[in-house]
Amino acid sequence: MPKVKVTFELDERVRRALKQAALNMRLKEKDIHERALRQYLGLDLIERLRQRPSELTEEEALELANAELHASRGEGSKAARHRR
Repeated sequence: MPKVKVTFELDERVRRALKQAALNMRLKEKDIHERALRQYLGLDLIERLRQRPSELTEEEALELANAELHASRGEGSKAARHRR
């Protein structure tokens, strides 16, 4: 997938931590940005689910990935919130 240049601002403490993490992991800062965003947005989970053989339809797999993403953030699903 083609890359797109973006610009954003970070808290100075976050920036220092990012720089140190990049040095420790021997990665470029932009690689850490992308990894973190993919994980936060659940894209890594969706990609892993797509790579595994499954009897789930694509729609079921996406629904499962979305539910897991919300669960990992402590948000729960809409259905679970309504049942409470």
